Amino acid sequence: SYSYEDFVEGFRPNTKKGSNEQYVLEKGIFWKVCEIAKRHPKKKIILIIDEINRGNIPKILGELITLIEKDKRNPQNSLKLTYSKDSFFVPENLIIIGTMNTADKSLMQMDDALKRRFVFEELMPDTKLLENQLREENKVANASDYSNILKRINEKILGKGNEDEKERMKQFRDRQIGHSY
Repeated sequence: SYSYEDFVEGFRPNTKKGSNEQYVLEKGIFWKVCEIAKRHPKKKIILIIDEINRGNIPKILGELITLIEKDKRNPQNSLKLTYSKDSFFVPENLIIIGTMNTADKSLMQMDDALKRRFVFEELMPDTKLLENQLREENKVANASDYSNILKRINEKILGKGNEDEKERMKQFRDRQIGHSY
């Protein structure tokens, strides 16, 4: 539900008592995280945008979409921000991770500009992660049982052993239960 005014910069009602200004220009989370990354150039700064495919990227980033490209991340490629007219660039040490659920139908509508600027890494269910975590934390004595339950549920979802297993894998692979659930 973010817009450019929320994510980068925008005018907001002034809540300070005694001020006669009705609106003030406030910096958004993207601007703030870029400033943190600029102040700490030796550190990797990570911005995680959950469900990135649900956002209207041109509305959220506007002309700044080009600045997230690897070869544009330097002061020489600065752009003037819409409201403040400040010079702005995205530092090299800022890592932007956008998560999304590929089973979500809004993936089809995902902006092509965004598709070109991100690497897609699929994370399929790994029930061993759950088992290992339960063992490490000594939560349960039978951690492998939980892993096996998820494994069997996923086999049912995918129709393992059925004649249409390959077709079901294509159709239902995104509906499996995994370590993140």
